[in-house]
Amino acid sequence: MKKLDINQKLDVSYCIPLWMRDEQIKQAIKRVKARIEPSYEKRKDSIAVVCFGPSLNDTWEEIKKFKYIITCSGAHKFLIDRGIIPTWHCEVDPRKHKTELIGKPHKDVEYLISSTCHAAVFDHLEGYNVKLWHVFDNKGDAIRTLPAGEWALTGGCSVGLRAMVIARFLGFYKMDIFGMDGCESDKYGKHAAAHPNQPKSYNITEYEGKEYKTTPSMLECAKNTPHELNQLPGVEATFHGEGLIQALMKNYKPNPIPFEKTCLGLNKPELISKNYAELNKQLHETNVSYGVGGGKHSETVLKLADSLKNSLKKTNISILDYGCGKGYLAKDIPFPIWEYDPAIPGKEESPKQADLVVCTDVLEHIEPEKLQYVLGDLKRCVNHLGFFTINTGPAKKKLPDGRNTHLIQENQSWWEGMLKDYFTVGKIIKKGSELYVVVAPKSQEK
Repeated sequence: MKKLDINQKLDVSYCIPLWMRDEQIKQAIKRVKARIEPSYEKRKDSIAVVCFGPSLNDTWEEIKKFKYIITCSGAHKFLIDRGIIPTWHCEVDPRKHKTELIGKPHKDVEYLISSTCHAAVFDHLEGYNVKLWHVFDNKGDAIRTLPAGEWALTGGCSVGLRAMVIARFLGFYKMDIFGMDGCESDKYGKHAAAHPNQPKSYNITEYEGKEYKTTPSMLECAKNTPHELNQLPGVEATFHGEGLIQALMKNYKPNPIPFEKTCLGLNKPELISKNYAELNKQLHETNVSYGVGGGKHSETVLKLADSLKNSLKKTNISILDYGCGKGYLAKDIPFPIWEYDPAIPGKEESPKQADLVVCTDVLEHIEPEKLQYVLGDLKRCVNHLGFFTINTGPAKKKLPDGRNTHLIQENQSWWEGMLKDYFTVGKIIKKGSELYVVVAPKSQEK
Protein backbone atom coordinates (compact mmCIF):
# COMPACT_ATOMS: atom_id res chain seq x y z
CA MET A 1 0.00 0.00 0.00
CA LYS A 2 1.52 3.29 -1.11
CA LYS A 3 1.23 6.38 1.06
CA LEU A 4 0.43 9.54 -0.91
CA ASP A 5 1.81 12.93 0.07
CA ILE A 6 -1.12 15.34 0.10
CA ASN A 7 1.24 18.19 -0.81
CA GLN A 8 2.69 16.43 -3.86
CA LYS A 9 1.29 16.79 -7.37
CA LEU A 10 0.12 13.40 -8.61
CA ASP A 11 0.22 12.21 -12.19
CA VAL A 12 -3.36 11.35 -13.20
CA SER A 13 -4.21 10.52 -16.82
CA TYR A 14 -7.49 10.77 -18.73
CA CYS A 15 -9.54 7.58 -18.58
CA ILE A 16 -9.95 7.00 -22.35
CA PRO A 17 -7.84 7.92 -25.42
CA LEU A 18 -8.35 11.54 -26.47
CA TRP A 19 -9.27 10.54 -30.03
CA MET A 20 -12.16 8.47 -28.63
CA ARG A 21 -13.32 11.39 -26.50
CA ASP A 22 -13.28 13.67 -29.53
CA GLU A 23 -15.29 11.21 -31.62
CA GLN A 24 -17.85 10.92 -28.83
CA ILE A 25 -18.14 14.72 -28.77
CA LYS A 26 -18.87 14.79 -32.51
CA GLN A 27 -21.55 12.12 -32.14
CA ALA A 28 -23.24 13.91 -29.25
CA ILE A 29 -23.31 17.25 -31.08
CA LYS A 30 -25.15 15.65 -34.00
CA ARG A 31 -27.50 13.65 -31.82
CA VAL A 32 -28.71 16.04 -29.11
CA LYS A 33 -30.65 19.15 -30.16
CA ALA A 34 -31.23 20.96 -26.83
CA ARG A 35 -28.42 22.95 -25.18
CA ILE A 36 -27.76 24.24 -21.69
CA GLU A 37 -28.43 27.97 -21.19
CA PRO A 38 -27.19 30.28 -18.41
CA SER A 39 -29.30 32.11 -15.87
CA TYR A 40 -28.26 35.75 -15.53
CA GLU A 41 -30.43 36.29 -12.47
CA LYS A 42 -29.16 35.47 -8.99
CA ARG A 43 -31.28 32.81 -7.33
CA LYS A 44 -32.03 33.26 -3.63
CA ASP A 45 -32.46 29.56 -2.88
CA SER A 46 -29.63 27.24 -1.97
CA ILE A 47 -29.08 24.23 -4.20
CA ALA A 48 -28.08 20.78 -2.98
CA VAL A 49 -25.14 19.52 -5.03
CA VAL A 50 -25.18 15.78 -4.45
CA CYS A 51 -22.19 13.55 -5.21
CA PHE A 52 -21.82 9.81 -4.73
CA GLY A 53 -19.31 9.68 -1.91
CA PRO A 54 -19.87 7.32 1.04
CA SER A 55 -20.91 10.06 3.47
CA LEU A 56 -24.14 10.44 1.48
CA ASN A 57 -25.44 7.47 3.48
CA ASP A 58 -25.28 9.60 6.62
CA THR A 59 -26.61 12.88 5.20
CA TRP A 60 -29.15 12.08 2.46
CA GLU A 61 -32.23 12.80 4.57
CA GLU A 62 -31.12 16.43 4.91
CA ILE A 63 -31.57 16.80 1.14
CA LYS A 64 -35.36 16.43 1.42
CA LYS A 65 -35.70 20.08 2.46
CA PHE A 66 -34.11 21.49 -0.73
CA LYS A 67 -36.28 22.81 -3.54
CA TYR A 68 -33.44 22.51 -6.07
CA ILE A 69 -31.15 19.50 -6.31
CA ILE A 70 -28.43 18.63 -8.82
CA THR A 71 -26.97 15.14 -8.72
CA CYS A 72 -24.03 13.49 -10.42
CA SER A 73 -22.90 9.92 -10.96
CA GLY A 74 -24.75 7.34 -8.82
CA ALA A 75 -26.36 9.98 -6.59
CA HIS A 76 -29.24 10.15 -9.10
CA LYS A 77 -30.30 6.54 -8.53
CA PHE A 78 -29.43 6.73 -4.82
CA LEU A 79 -31.86 9.61 -4.21
CA ILE A 80 -34.65 8.39 -6.49
CA ASP A 81 -34.58 5.03 -4.72
CA ARG A 82 -35.28 6.99 -1.53
CA GLY A 83 -38.11 9.05 -3.00
CA ILE A 84 -36.12 12.25 -3.68
CA ILE A 85 -36.35 13.47 -7.29
CA PRO A 86 -33.43 15.66 -8.45
CA THR A 87 -34.13 18.82 -10.43
CA TRP A 88 -31.05 18.26 -12.60
CA HIS A 89 -28.56 15.49 -13.13
CA CYS A 90 -25.14 16.03 -14.75
CA GLU A 91 -22.58 13.68 -16.26
CA VAL A 92 -19.12 14.23 -17.73
CA ASP A 93 -17.42 10.80 -17.55
CA PRO A 94 -16.80 9.40 -21.07
CA ARG A 95 -17.20 5.73 -20.15
CA LYS A 96 -20.10 3.36 -20.78
CA HIS A 97 -20.62 2.22 -17.18
CA LYS A 98 -22.28 5.53 -16.29
CA THR A 99 -25.61 4.16 -17.57
CA GLU A 100 -25.68 1.63 -14.76
CA LEU A 101 -24.91 4.32 -12.20
CA ILE A 102 -27.67 6.62 -13.46
CA GLY A 103 -30.27 3.91 -13.09
CA LYS A 104 -33.76 4.34 -14.45
CA PRO A 105 -34.30 7.88 -15.84
CA HIS A 106 -37.10 10.02 -14.42
CA LYS A 107 -39.47 12.21 -16.45
CA ASP A 108 -39.14 15.15 -14.02
CA VAL A 109 -35.34 15.35 -14.14
CA GLU A 110 -33.48 17.56 -16.59
CA TYR A 111 -30.35 15.71 -17.70
CA LEU A 112 -27.34 17.97 -18.31
CA ILE A 113 -24.98 15.68 -20.17
CA SER A 114 -21.53 16.61 -21.42
CA SER A 115 -20.74 15.96 -25.06
CA THR A 116 -17.80 13.84 -23.87
CA CYS A 117 -20.18 11.16 -22.60
CA HIS A 118 -20.47 7.72 -24.18
CA ALA A 119 -23.19 7.06 -26.77
CA ALA A 120 -24.67 4.48 -24.39
CA VAL A 121 -25.56 7.30 -21.96
CA PHE A 122 -27.56 9.07 -24.67
CA ASP A 123 -29.19 5.77 -25.65
CA HIS A 124 -30.15 5.27 -22.00
CA LEU A 125 -31.71 8.76 -21.80
CA GLU A 126 -33.49 8.62 -25.17
CA GLY A 127 -36.91 10.26 -24.87
CA TYR A 128 -36.08 12.15 -21.67
CA ASN A 129 -35.23 15.83 -21.14
CA VAL A 130 -31.57 15.95 -22.15
CA LYS A 131 -29.53 19.11 -22.66
CA LEU A 132 -25.98 19.13 -23.94
CA TRP A 133 -22.97 21.10 -22.72
CA HIS A 134 -19.27 20.96 -23.48
CA VAL A 135 -16.14 20.76 -21.35
CA PHE A 136 -14.04 23.90 -21.69
CA ASP A 137 -10.54 23.32 -23.04
CA ASN A 138 -8.43 26.31 -24.06
CA LYS A 139 -6.32 24.32 -26.50
CA GLY A 140 -6.75 25.43 -30.10
CA ASP A 141 -8.22 22.22 -31.48
CA ALA A 142 -10.75 21.94 -28.66
CA ILE A 143 -12.05 25.44 -29.33
CA ARG A 144 -12.06 24.68 -33.05
CA THR A 145 -14.44 21.74 -32.65
CA LEU A 146 -16.85 23.67 -30.42
CA PRO A 147 -19.96 24.63 -32.42
CA ALA A 148 -20.76 28.33 -32.67
CA GLY A 149 -23.30 29.56 -30.15
CA GLU A 150 -22.79 26.70 -27.67
CA TRP A 151 -21.43 26.70 -24.13
CA ALA A 152 -18.25 25.04 -22.93
CA LEU A 153 -18.06 25.17 -19.14
CA THR A 154 -14.99 25.35 -16.93
CA GLY A 155 -14.51 23.30 -13.79
CA GLY A 156 -12.31 20.85 -11.96
CA CYS A 157 -11.24 17.27 -12.47
CA SER A 158 -14.35 15.59 -11.03
CA VAL A 159 -18.02 15.58 -11.93
CA GLY A 160 -18.81 16.98 -8.47
CA LEU A 161 -16.70 20.07 -9.11
CA ARG A 162 -18.30 20.37 -12.55
CA ALA A 163 -21.72 20.19 -10.89
CA MET A 164 -20.78 23.18 -8.74
CA VAL A 165 -19.88 25.18 -11.84
CA ILE A 166 -23.13 24.16 -13.53
CA ALA A 167 -25.06 25.21 -10.42
CA ARG A 168 -23.42 28.65 -10.57
CA PHE A 169 -24.10 28.76 -14.33
CA LEU A 170 -27.77 28.20 -13.47
CA GLY A 171 -27.73 31.20 -11.13
CA PHE A 172 -27.06 29.65 -7.71
CA TYR A 173 -24.72 31.37 -5.27
CA LYS A 174 -25.58 29.25 -2.22
CA MET A 175 -24.65 25.58 -2.40
CA ASP A 176 -24.91 22.73 0.06
CA ILE A 177 -22.53 19.95 -0.96
CA PHE A 178 -23.30 16.34 -0.11
CA GLY A 179 -21.26 13.19 -0.73
CA MET A 180 -18.12 15.01 -1.91
CA ASP A 181 -15.59 13.16 0.22
CA GLY A 182 -12.35 12.47 -1.69
CA CYS A 183 -11.89 9.28 0.28
CA GLU A 184 -13.57 6.01 1.16
CA SER A 185 -15.07 5.00 4.49
CA ASP A 186 -14.53 1.80 6.45
CA LYS A 187 -18.29 1.29 6.62
CA TYR A 188 -19.47 2.07 3.06
CA GLY A 189 -16.41 1.81 0.81
CA LYS A 190 -15.46 4.29 -1.91
CA HIS A 191 -19.02 5.25 -2.87
CA ALA A 192 -22.44 5.55 -1.30
CA ALA A 193 -23.64 2.34 -2.97
CA ALA A 194 -22.56 -0.28 -5.51
CA HIS A 195 -20.32 1.04 -8.31
CA PRO A 196 -19.62 -1.02 -11.47
CA ASN A 197 -16.13 0.42 -11.98
CA GLN A 198 -14.86 0.90 -8.46
CA PRO A 199 -11.10 0.42 -7.91
CA LYS A 200 -10.40 -2.41 -5.49
CA SER A 201 -7.19 -1.00 -4.06
CA TYR A 202 -6.59 2.21 -2.15
CA ASN A 203 -3.77 4.40 -0.90
CA ILE A 204 -3.31 6.25 2.35
CA THR A 205 -2.84 9.98 2.77
CA GLU A 206 -2.57 11.96 5.95
CA TYR A 207 -4.15 15.30 6.79
CA GLU A 208 -3.94 16.99 10.19
CA GLY A 209 -2.83 13.77 11.84
CA LYS A 210 -5.66 11.63 10.43
CA GLU A 211 -5.23 8.98 7.77
CA TYR A 212 -7.66 8.71 4.86
CA LYS A 213 -8.11 5.88 2.35
CA THR A 214 -8.04 7.40 -1.13
CA THR A 215 -6.70 7.00 -4.68
CA PRO A 216 -4.48 9.34 -6.73
CA SER A 217 -7.46 10.64 -8.75
CA MET A 218 -9.65 11.11 -5.68
CA LEU A 219 -6.84 12.93 -3.87
CA GLU A 220 -6.19 15.28 -6.79
CA CYS A 221 -9.90 16.16 -6.90
CA ALA A 222 -9.89 16.79 -3.15
CA LYS A 223 -6.88 19.10 -3.37
CA ASN A 224 -8.46 20.90 -6.33
CA THR A 225 -11.67 21.78 -4.45
CA PRO A 226 -10.48 25.01 -2.75
CA HIS A 227 -9.04 26.25 -6.05
CA GLU A 228 -12.28 25.62 -7.91
CA LEU A 229 -14.31 27.39 -5.23
CA ASN A 230 -12.01 30.40 -5.62
CA GLN A 231 -13.01 30.46 -9.29
CA LEU A 232 -16.63 31.02 -8.20
CA PRO A 233 -16.55 34.41 -6.42
CA GLY A 234 -19.66 35.12 -4.42
CA VAL A 235 -20.53 31.46 -3.99
CA GLU A 236 -21.10 30.22 -0.44
CA ALA A 237 -20.59 26.47 -0.14
CA THR A 238 -21.37 24.31 2.89
CA PHE A 239 -19.92 20.80 2.91
CA HIS A 240 -21.91 18.10 4.70
CA GLY A 241 -20.71 14.80 6.12
CA GLU A 242 -17.27 13.54 7.10
CA GLY A 243 -14.40 12.97 4.70
CA LEU A 244 -11.11 14.31 3.40
CA ILE A 245 -12.66 17.13 1.38
CA GLN A 246 -14.85 18.18 4.30
CA ALA A 247 -11.74 18.29 6.50
CA LEU A 248 -9.83 20.35 3.92
CA MET A 249 -12.71 22.79 3.53
CA LYS A 250 -12.92 23.43 7.28
CA ASN A 251 -9.58 25.20 6.88
CA TYR A 252 -10.52 26.88 3.61
CA LYS A 253 -9.69 30.56 3.47
CA PRO A 254 -11.41 32.16 0.45
CA ASN A 255 -9.12 33.83 -2.07
CA PRO A 256 -11.61 34.46 -4.87
CA ILE A 257 -10.63 35.88 -8.23
CA PRO A 258 -12.20 39.27 -9.09
CA PHE A 259 -15.69 39.07 -10.58
CA GLU A 260 -14.50 40.70 -13.81
CA LYS A 261 -12.03 37.82 -14.31
CA THR A 262 -14.61 35.12 -13.68
CA CYS A 263 -14.93 32.62 -16.50
CA LEU A 264 -17.66 30.04 -16.04
CA GLY A 265 -17.44 29.09 -19.67
CA LEU A 266 -17.05 30.07 -23.26
CA ASN A 267 -19.86 30.68 -25.72
CA LYS A 268 -18.21 30.37 -29.09
CA PRO A 269 -19.27 33.32 -31.29
CA GLU A 270 -20.65 32.97 -34.78
CA LEU A 271 -18.13 34.12 -37.40
CA ILE A 272 -20.61 34.62 -40.23
CA SER A 273 -24.39 34.87 -40.26
CA LYS A 274 -26.31 32.19 -42.13
CA ASN A 275 -27.82 34.78 -44.47
CA TYR A 276 -24.45 36.30 -45.34
CA ALA A 277 -22.89 32.87 -45.88
CA GLU A 278 -25.67 32.07 -48.35
CA LEU A 279 -25.17 35.37 -50.19
CA ASN A 280 -21.46 34.58 -50.55
CA LYS A 281 -22.20 31.06 -51.78
CA GLN A 282 -24.49 32.52 -54.43
CA LEU A 283 -21.83 34.99 -55.52
CA HIS A 284 -19.19 32.25 -55.73
CA GLU A 285 -21.55 30.19 -57.91
CA THR A 286 -22.70 32.97 -60.23
CA ASN A 287 -19.55 35.11 -60.56
CA VAL A 288 -16.54 33.22 -61.92
CA SER A 289 -14.14 35.99 -60.88
CA TYR A 290 -15.23 36.12 -57.23
CA GLY A 291 -12.74 34.58 -54.82
CA VAL A 292 -9.98 33.87 -57.35
CA GLY A 293 -7.31 36.36 -56.22
CA GLY A 294 -5.33 34.10 -53.88
CA GLY A 295 -2.89 32.94 -56.54
CA LYS A 296 -1.37 36.39 -57.07
CA HIS A 297 0.15 36.19 -53.58
CA SER A 298 1.80 32.78 -54.00
CA GLU A 299 5.32 34.18 -54.52
CA THR A 300 5.10 36.24 -51.32
CA VAL A 301 3.67 33.29 -49.39
CA LEU A 302 6.50 31.00 -50.55
CA LYS A 303 9.14 33.56 -49.51
CA LEU A 304 7.52 33.90 -46.08
CA ALA A 305 7.34 30.12 -45.80
CA ASP A 306 11.06 29.75 -46.60
CA SER A 307 11.94 32.45 -44.09
CA LEU A 308 9.82 30.75 -41.43
CA LYS A 309 11.38 27.35 -42.14
CA ASN A 310 14.82 28.86 -41.52
CA SER A 311 13.82 30.64 -38.32
CA LEU A 312 12.03 27.59 -36.93
CA LYS A 313 14.68 25.19 -38.28
CA LYS A 314 11.98 22.98 -39.74
CA THR A 315 11.95 21.04 -43.01
CA ASN A 316 8.27 21.74 -43.57
CA ILE A 317 5.78 24.18 -42.14
CA SER A 318 1.99 24.19 -42.15
CA ILE A 319 0.18 26.87 -44.19
CA LEU A 320 -3.48 27.81 -43.87
CA ASP A 321 -5.38 29.85 -46.45
CA TYR A 322 -8.05 31.47 -44.25
CA GLY A 323 -10.92 32.59 -46.50
CA CYS A 324 -9.57 30.64 -49.45
CA GLY A 325 -12.39 31.37 -51.90
CA LYS A 326 -12.05 29.20 -54.99
CA GLY A 327 -8.63 27.99 -53.83
CA TYR A 328 -6.27 29.64 -56.29
CA LEU A 329 -3.49 30.07 -53.73
CA ALA A 330 -3.42 26.31 -53.16
CA LYS A 331 -3.32 25.78 -56.95
CA ASP A 332 -0.15 27.91 -57.18
CA ILE A 333 1.69 26.39 -54.20
CA PRO A 334 3.83 23.32 -55.10
CA PHE A 335 2.82 21.40 -51.95
CA PRO A 336 -0.48 20.86 -50.06
CA ILE A 337 -1.83 23.62 -47.83
CA TRP A 338 -4.93 23.79 -45.63
CA GLU A 339 -7.95 25.77 -46.74
CA TYR A 340 -10.91 27.31 -44.93
CA ASP A 341 -13.87 29.29 -46.20
CA PRO A 342 -17.36 29.23 -44.61
CA ALA A 343 -18.95 29.97 -48.01
CA ILE A 344 -17.30 27.09 -49.86
CA PRO A 345 -18.91 23.62 -49.46
CA GLY A 346 -16.37 21.15 -48.12
CA LYS A 347 -14.08 23.87 -46.77
CA GLU A 348 -16.31 25.34 -44.07
CA GLU A 349 -15.00 23.28 -41.13
CA SER A 350 -13.25 25.41 -38.53
CA PRO A 351 -9.51 25.26 -39.37
CA LYS A 352 -6.54 23.96 -37.44
CA GLN A 353 -3.75 26.21 -36.24
CA ALA A 354 -0.90 26.66 -38.71
CA ASP A 355 2.65 28.00 -38.71
CA LEU A 356 1.79 30.50 -41.45
CA VAL A 357 -1.75 31.82 -41.90
CA VAL A 358 -2.61 33.61 -45.13
CA CYS A 359 -5.72 35.79 -45.18
CA THR A 360 -5.91 37.78 -48.42
CA ASP A 361 -8.82 39.93 -49.59
CA VAL A 362 -10.99 38.64 -46.75
CA LEU A 363 -11.19 40.99 -43.77
CA GLU A 364 -12.87 43.83 -45.68
CA HIS A 365 -15.65 41.37 -46.58
CA ILE A 366 -16.47 40.49 -42.96
CA GLU A 367 -19.74 41.65 -41.42
CA PRO A 368 -18.69 44.58 -39.20
CA GLU A 369 -20.37 43.16 -36.10
CA LYS A 370 -18.48 39.87 -36.60
CA LEU A 371 -15.01 41.33 -37.20
CA GLN A 372 -13.83 41.00 -33.59
CA TYR A 373 -14.77 37.32 -33.62
CA VAL A 374 -13.02 36.64 -36.92
CA LEU A 375 -9.88 38.39 -35.70
CA GLY A 376 -10.08 36.33 -32.51
CA ASP A 377 -10.29 33.15 -34.58
CA LEU A 378 -7.35 34.25 -36.71
CA LYS A 379 -5.41 34.87 -33.50
CA ARG A 380 -6.17 31.28 -32.50
CA CYS A 381 -4.93 29.99 -35.85
CA VAL A 382 -1.66 31.92 -36.18
CA ASN A 383 1.09 29.86 -34.58
CA HIS A 384 4.05 31.94 -35.81
CA LEU A 385 3.26 34.27 -38.71
CA GLY A 386 0.29 35.79 -40.50
CA PHE A 387 0.16 37.46 -43.89
CA PHE A 388 -2.95 39.56 -44.51
CA THR A 389 -4.04 41.80 -47.38
CA ILE A 390 -6.86 44.25 -46.81
CA ASN A 391 -8.55 46.55 -49.32
CA THR A 392 -9.50 49.91 -47.84
CA GLY A 393 -11.83 51.06 -50.61
CA PRO A 394 -15.01 49.86 -52.34
CA ALA A 395 -15.11 46.72 -54.50
CA LYS A 396 -16.33 46.51 -58.08
CA LYS A 397 -18.61 43.59 -57.19
CA LYS A 398 -21.90 43.62 -55.34
CA LEU A 399 -23.68 41.03 -53.26
CA PRO A 400 -26.99 39.56 -54.50
CA ASP A 401 -28.79 41.91 -52.10
CA GLY A 402 -27.13 44.98 -53.70
CA ARG A 403 -24.52 45.80 -51.06
CA ASN A 404 -20.89 46.39 -52.00
CA THR A 405 -18.91 43.23 -51.24
CA HIS A 406 -16.45 45.28 -49.17
CA LEU A 407 -18.62 45.68 -46.08
CA ILE A 408 -15.78 47.39 -44.20
CA GLN A 409 -14.08 50.34 -45.89
CA GLU A 410 -11.63 51.86 -43.42
CA ASN A 411 -8.16 53.47 -43.69
CA GLN A 412 -4.76 52.11 -42.69
CA SER A 413 -4.77 53.73 -39.25
CA TRP A 414 -8.12 52.14 -38.38
CA TRP A 415 -7.04 48.66 -39.49
CA GLU A 416 -3.71 48.92 -37.71
CA GLY A 417 -5.51 49.79 -34.48
CA MET A 418 -7.86 46.82 -34.87
CA LEU A 419 -5.08 44.33 -35.62
CA LYS A 420 -2.93 45.48 -32.70
CA ASP A 421 -5.61 44.27 -30.29
CA TYR A 422 -4.98 40.71 -31.49
CA PHE A 423 -1.46 40.55 -32.94
CA THR A 424 2.01 41.98 -32.93
CA VAL A 425 1.81 43.99 -36.15
CA GLY A 426 4.98 44.12 -38.20
CA LYS A 427 5.50 45.92 -41.48
CA ILE A 428 2.48 47.40 -43.30
CA ILE A 429 2.94 48.22 -46.98
CA LYS A 430 0.28 50.26 -48.78
CA LYS A 431 -0.19 49.75 -52.51
CA GLY A 432 -3.02 51.86 -53.82
CA SER A 433 -6.09 50.91 -51.79
CA GLU A 434 -4.51 47.66 -50.54
CA LEU A 435 -2.66 47.02 -47.28
CA TYR A 436 -0.08 44.23 -47.04
CA VAL A 437 0.38 43.26 -43.40
CA VAL A 438 2.64 40.79 -41.61
CA VAL A 439 1.62 39.85 -38.05
CA ALA A 440 2.83 37.56 -35.28
CA PRO A 441 1.17 36.31 -32.09
CA LYS A 442 1.17 38.78 -29.21
CA SER A 443 2.94 36.18 -27.06
CA GLN A 444 6.06 36.73 -29.19
CA GLU A 445 6.35 40.38 -28.17
CA LYS A 446 9.53 41.19 -26.28
